Amino acid sequence: MKQTTTRRFGMLLMPLLLTLAFSQVLHAQTAYKLGPKPTMDLYGTSTLHNWEMSAHSFAGSAQITLTSDNQLSSINGLTVMLPVHNLKSEHDGMNDNAYEALKADTYRDIVFKLTSSKIVSSGGNKYQITAYGNLTIAGVSKQITLTATGQVNADGSIGVSGTVPLKLSEFNIERPSFMLGTMSVGDALTLNYSLVLVK
Repeated sequence: MKQTTTRRFGMLLMPLLLTLAFSQVLHAQTAYKLGPKPTMDLYGTSTLHNWEMSAHSFAGSAQITLTSDNQLSSINGLTVMLPVHNLKSEHDGMNDNAYEALKADTYRDIVFKLTSSKIVSSGGNKYQITAYGNLTIAGVSKQITLTATGQVNADGSIGVSGTVPLKLSEFNIERPSFMLGTMSVGDALTLNYSLVLVK
């Protein structure tokens, strides 16, 4: 009698276990990397004029979960690494001063590492993403919050773009000066980013 009851219980339990296992497969995390043509634009001010530096080559990876109907469920393990020397302006002198201020010879990369995230659907395949993580510049790490717009494309790739305000002083970076000190860079910066994550 006990064996019959156990067998029946097992037969009832098996579909549930198969359903759970199938659900886990459908919602498994997938490794993503940065797709082609990512961009970062860094904007700042000075005592003479505004300035801009841009980067179009950097690396990144993440673990992302999409539901069976291609909805964004979670983002984990996101890391973005930007080599400092990939930031360029239109002026070599400004580049050299920026690399010196960012201590590029010692700290070659600017790195963001995600610690947690929140995802809110905006309808359809679009999302508002709040990403919490650590940004490291010139060897100094600071907790920051990124607010981004995300979109899941038909091929499963994910576009992400946003803006984050920064201050040089928060990373103990001495503001560069030019022309014998007659021009100095402002403390506040704005970083715009646009990238696509692909499988």
